Amino acid sequence: MAVSATRRDQRESRLVSFFRDTYEELRKVVWPTPAELYRYTVVVVVTVVVISAFIGLVDLGLGSFTQRYVYNGVQGATH
Repeated sequence: MAVSATRRDQRESRLVSFFRDTYEELRKVVWPTPAELYRYTVVVVVTVVVISAFIGLVDLGLGSFTQRYVYNGVQGATH
């Protein structure tokens, strides 16, 4: 019985140590200022919009290409 209690105490001690170390590491983090956070958010949103537009245009172009040259203008080819 004493062996299992010791193991449990060691597990709890390791868990407490993990959370204590995690807390200490998070205190070392240099968090962005609100201005930096806004700028980074704008960069991410603009990048997503640009990449989405590119993928949409490529999809539209490939769809038109396949409709015109692969299916030879067959009307029922698209779903």
